[in-house]
Amino acid sequence: MKEISLIFITFSLVTAHVTGDWFNILSSREIADEGLNRLASSEDTRIVGGYEPARNSIPYVAVYRTMFNESEWDYCEASLISTRYVLTVAHCLMDNFSWLEVVLGAHNYYNNEPTQQTIRTTTFKVHEQFSKATLENDLGVIYLPTPAKINRYVQLIALPSRADASNSFAGSKAIMCGWGDTSDNAVALNVILRCVNVTILTNDKCNEVASGFINSNICTSGSGKKGACFGDSGGPLVTSNKLIT
Repeated sequence: MKEISLIFITFSLVTAHVTGDWFNILSSREIADEGLNRLASSEDTRIVGGYEPARNSIPYVAVYRTMFNESEWDYCEASLISTRYVLTVAHCLMDNFSWLEVVLGAHNYYNNEPTQQTIRTTTFKVHEQFSKATLENDLGVIYLPTPAKINRYVQLIALPSRADASNSFAGSKAIMCGWGDTSDNAVALNVILRCVNVTILTNDKCNEVASGFINSNICTSGSGKKGACFGDSGGPLVTSNKLIT
């Protein structure tokens, strides 16, 4: 279990690509030729401890499956930033999968809930300077060919303003949510959305436990044995009703 979670963020991709011509972006298979080992052993991508939020009270969180075939898939999380785009992490988009299925409005993602919207796509973009070695610029955007239907169960999350460009958010209280493991010894991924309240730390504090790894990333600390865990990759980190990763 980890008390410190490393959360990777860059704002430039959002402003550089959300307004671009998404129909000219390479398909998932073309982008993913190099491949990337799945972070199956990652210890910075899980919700440990925390709580189950009220159903559909986090309406901007999305879960998506990277489909290798009809019966084999992995999944990660994302945040709905417009009716056409979800923001996620690049490392989830680097396997040689065939297509993506984005699910909005889920609480128990494994059930076919009436609030859910499932959108299939093959179109996405990863940050041009994403590093598989360090996970720097670990950011990606997925295009939704069918726009999300905004309602009480599916809503957008605001992005930081330009005034926040130099804001480290250190000391801010934040919430992070996901469907990942709830403990280090879990044998199956969690199907119920869970959240944890965290505090954003300074990079100096993070470097005390991850020397040389922290640069422009955001680092958080949960209280006690609470934090992110395997299966929470790409999930939202929100403070003051703004998505900061």
